[in-house]
Amino acid sequence: MDLVPLTTEGAPPDQRASTALVPLATTGLRRAGGELPPVCLQLSSSTLIGLRVYLDEFARQLAQRKPGSTTVRTYLKRGRYFIQWLEQGRDPQLRRLDRACLEAYRAWLDRRFSNLRTKNGYLTAVRQFLSWLVPLHPGLVNPTDFVQGWRCSRQHTRRHLPVEDAKALLAVLESDPRKTEVQRARNVAMAYLMLKTGLRTIEVSRARIEHLQELVPGQKWRLWVHGKGRGSADESVQVLKGVYERIQTYLALRLGPLQGTDPLFATTACFDRGGNVLTAAGKRLSTRSIHRIITEGLLLAGVKKPGIVVHSLRHSTPTFALLNDANPTRVQKMMRHQHYATTEIYVEEVQRLLEGAEDAVTQI
Repeated sequence: MDLVPLTTEGAPPDQRASTALVPLATTGLRRAGGELPPVCLQLSSSTLIGLRVYLDEFARQLAQRKPGSTTVRTYLKRGRYFIQWLEQGRDPQLRRLDRACLEAYRAWLDRRFSNLRTKNGYLTAVRQFLSWLVPLHPGLVNPTDFVQGWRCSRQHTRRHLPVEDAKALLAVLESDPRKTEVQRARNVAMAYLMLKTGLRTIEVSRARIEHLQELVPGQKWRLWVHGKGRGSADESVQVLKGVYERIQTYLALRLGPLQGTDPLFATTACFDRGGNVLTAAGKRLSTRSIHRIITEGLLLAGVKKPGIVVHSLRHSTPTFALLNDANPTRVQKMMRHQHYATTEIYVEEVQRLLEGAEDAVTQI
């Protein structure tokens, strides 16, 4: 794909246009005003090379807007997956990047993956890349505008923990005879914090001692959260007295002196049979370690069922809050949902629990 500077007035200096364009076969499509006929990319070898160049630039610009975001890596990986399919997997008869080509890719994703959200994720990456690419080429039509994804249920596939199961999990973590006293205190404090505030495992892993600050003397504390895709701890959740006391009990058992920059939940020393250190004490718990600790607790408590996973602790937080008539807007803020539509999923699930019409079917 030949790359030449755009001549459009006011275009950024790093935008480029392609000359490997052919008229779109669907002549019924016309842009507003009819200044330019709709066109699509011809899938020549130079075009495929150029798409890789554009994809890298797309990822670079996205990384500048969202530093530290995992979205960049995901889009780059799935974009390369699409280009690889264009190079090796598509029908040779598909010579243009048009609707037919995208429908063929959609059909291939349908065969390749079973999870609907995974399929949609790959298609979304292509849609975002082409939406960025189209404005750089006057008259270019975005073929993803004509290809729909898969309809997913708005209900979560992962379930929340029932109250009694959550209590059983905490009891098992607090009394696990295989663990040391400091490990038991750490595990139950960590799980209690996750259940009460809805923290993700990555947020628990990134938490530092200095992030926990007093908000209302003797009653409430604030924990600053380094969230998913964030560059720093710039969000917060409230920590109530019961949770705070469990955290302090754990911190009192840790070998000191502790610094503010130390992880809030840390590793304990692990040795092999020869006395060699496998894991040093005081290091940040990895998300994998947190997953293992909580999963073991769920299994020991006998509450590990289909749909019950570590992330179920996060699902439990808004569910418990809404069951107790919490304001949905406050729940959104607590859970740090960017869009209210995400919180609304929990609202609908709770309404179904409380108001399901099935209870009214009493005749049989």
